[in-house]
Amino acid sequence: MAKKEKPAELEINSRKELDEKLAKAIEDTKNKPTDEEVEEAKKKFEKESKNFDIKFWDIGELEDAQVFLDYFQQFVINRLFWNQNGWMGVIKMNEELNEAENFIKGNPNAHFKLGYQALEFMFYSLQNPGGVGLQTALDFEEENKIYAKLFDVVSKQVEIARKELKEVQLLQDQYAAMAQGFYLEIEPDGPVVEDKVEDKVEDEVEDEVEENEPEETKPKEKVKKPVPPKGEILTEGEESLGEKED
Repeated sequence: MAKKEKPAELEINSRKELDEKLAKAIEDTKNKPTDEEVEEAKKKFEKESKNFDIKFWDIGELEDAQVFLDYFQQFVINRLFWNQNGWMGVIKMNEELNEAENFIKGNPNAHFKLGYQALEFMFYSLQNPGGVGLQTALDFEEENKIYAKLFDVVSKQVEIARKELKEVQLLQDQYAAMAQGFYLEIEPDGPVVEDKVEDKVEDEVEDEVEENEPEETKPKEKVKKPVPPKGEILTEGEESLGEKED
């Protein structure tokens, strides 16, 4: 029986040694952010974060302002279901609605507006209406038209707000990455790619191990079966058209 060869081992004896080698690689690399770039990334993130924190989103059109506000106020009183620590959110939501009401009274031509946290809580509340007994169910049926309209408006605004929040979080990630010595790049419509030295070191390690791996232990490439043009008859043992390979 043939003796199995021992797989190649990485010559790193501890996590500390790995961290030291990565730190040295980061220090030696030429492709790292300058202090000016790091400061610029910090300012950009802080600016957009502040703008997001103070931003308000319109709930519907101008003509819907009072109608939507009145309905959601009674929704919080009669329909909003909460449990455990949810009571704090309900009280805070009521305070937000009172502030919105006072704003509209002082500005008759203003929209019904909410900040991001209140908008998210409103969306959550509309997703979870509640009541007790038949009468509340019949009452909710009568108001279902305005409920559905408000729910549609709020869900669209939440989607927009979450996208903006994601952009702010991305700026934060980019700044944090640059502060550590590498760039965070974004592929179009794709995932975030970290252009950092650690990835390059790991790739080199994997290549080294792969080169030293015994031939018989390497996975064999799967050969795809040819698929005949549509209309041709398959011979015995071949897969049918459109069937996925295992």
